[in-house]
Amino acid sequence: MSTEMPKGEKREVTGLGAVAIGGTPVAYVAIMAAIVVAFAFVPASIVIGGAGQGWPAHDILHPLIGLLLGPIAGPLASVVGIFIGNALAPYTSLGPWAMLLGAMSSFSVGMAVQKGKWYWLAPWVITLILHVVYFFQASGQGVGVALWFSNTFLITLGLILMVIPQVRRWAVETIQSSSVNWQMGAALYILFLFGSTAGIQAPWVIWYAQSPWPPEAWPGIVPAVLLERGIFPLIGALIGLGVIAALRRSAFVKPKMAGY
Repeated sequence: MSTEMPKGEKREVTGLGAVAIGGTPVAYVAIMAAIVVAFAFVPASIVIGGAGQGWPAHDILHPLIGLLLGPIAGPLASVVGIFIGNALAPYTSLGPWAMLLGAMSSFSVGMAVQKGKWYWLAPWVITLILHVVYFFQASGQGVGVALWFSNTFLITLGLILMVIPQVRRWAVETIQSSSVNWQMGAALYILFLFGSTAGIQAPWVIWYAQSPWPPEAWPGIVPAVLLERGIFPLIGALIGLGVIAALRRSAFVKPKMAGY
């Protein structure tokens, strides 16, 4: 069985009269938004303290959406899908700030895979600033440094991996030029970890400002957060491998800002 990357004529969005957003056909945005809505009906985990409320499974998809559609159309699809999903599946709704989670996840990956040298820096700096703000929020509530770091370990790891040029470039180049294999899976995981953790850090700051967790609640929350943020990018990477393999063999036009 051949493991070589499928080859064929490169297909990109061009001005053929169809409406496009950020180089992505509107139809693609609608399709991805619909998939987000469908995943809103599936609880991926339980919201601690949420009276049995489920965490929406679409959280897994937003980094992949940014990779497939780019940093403009991707966040739009995420926001539209979450907005509709909140209305249709309120039992997994995280409230209006969930749209920020999806938008930031998609935006972070979409920017990281762009060819410009410093595009990745925009979501990285935003996440770092929010990371620092979150630290001072927690400290103000009496949460110690060790406990804060244990909760934000994967966010810190995502920031570190992205700021290392060799790691970031390897991940992007592997996704864009290699065959669909375990190396691409590892590269997807690195980018999706950054996207997933950047996404959760954004609403965390707002949620914590509105309703801070007491220090005694943190030890019980930390394991769930680490498990969730560690597994979601892994599931997303596995889905991504299948989607990329299918897209490379399909007649779908590749959006101009897509990263695969």
